[in-house]
Amino acid sequence: MTVQVYNSDNETNLNAVYFYKNSLKDIKLEGKLKDSNNFTFYFKPGDVITEKFYLKKSGNNFDGFWYDAKDKQLAVHLEPVNFDNYKSNLKIRFDDERLNLVKYKFLEFKKQKTTLYNNKEFVWYSEKHCDSNFFRLGNNFSEKNKTLINPVLESIHIENTLAQLNCASSFEYSQVKGIENTTTINFLNNNLLGFEIFSGWDCGGAHPDFGGNGYLIDLNNGKQYGIDDILAFDKSVTGDSENNFDAFSKYRNDFFAPKLLAVINSQQHFEKPKNTDDDPCDYTNEEYWDFPSWNYTEKGIEFTPIFYRAARSCEESFLVPFEKLKKYKNPKFPYELK
Repeated sequence: MTVQVYNSDNETNLNAVYFYKNSLKDIKLEGKLKDSNNFTFYFKPGDVITEKFYLKKSGNNFDGFWYDAKDKQLAVHLEPVNFDNYKSNLKIRFDDERLNLVKYKFLEFKKQKTTLYNNKEFVWYSEKHCDSNFFRLGNNFSEKNKTLINPVLESIHIENTLAQLNCASSFEYSQVKGIENTTTINFLNNNLLGFEIFSGWDCGGAHPDFGGNGYLIDLNNGKQYGIDDILAFDKSVTGDSENNFDAFSKYRNDFFAPKLLAVINSQQHFEKPKNTDDDPCDYTNEEYWDFPSWNYTEKGIEFTPIFYRAARSCEESFLVPFEKLKKYKNPKFPYELK
């Protein structure tokens, strides 16, 4: 369980999230603080309280009772997690939610099926606690490829699984279907593996959403390439959004968006809608091409512009053949676009 105490509008507010080891599904709780040591948490879907905690804080520990809707009572004792017992060598973003380190230890992956792509074997795995499926490299890949790439694929699978398990609402119990992923392998040669994960999610907020995320992985070293590693529309190109967001945004606004749009428009011949209130799908607007999603395929790279939420239905993929992109290849990208 995580317990958060925060102040808003001169009021002290509480919330908590907990999960059971046998399901790993988050349950979101609202809370009240009677005084600095007495905490009440409750799960109240549809304004009906179905379970509640009465806890008293003593030092760093909590003790008290859990009750269900029929007043069944269970004793509760909580003490701080020793995260030293949950260290991981995997390169996964645990910093955002440290409790994921605990949840990660209970994940169980099971082989489901084997498929072929370009005569290479891919083994698909599911996770015991949720609807999370993803692949690893199979037997007819080299041992070097499997040793380098399967840990990368496992990390992606774990991140997606944890996101699905954490997708919870205070309005209903999670069925771990709040995020649904569809993975499609789209490119494979001796050096590169390309695939897309398309996700739809509804985690209890006002607006469900969806989107695709493209991956291109170097089979020789495990490096994951972003689109700015692959294409450079100007020498100022930077994919380092974390450390230099201003330079990254300037490049995307000044060079990436207008030049990518020009390349796509040379084959699509977009026309600006006469009335964008009636037809919001204005593909001539450069700002929708600043941060498009992309997908590396056998025939070229697909780009999908990013529209504002109310115009999500405008998001359509446009394939740009490699031939049209070759002159924009990033000099640091070690492979030909083909």
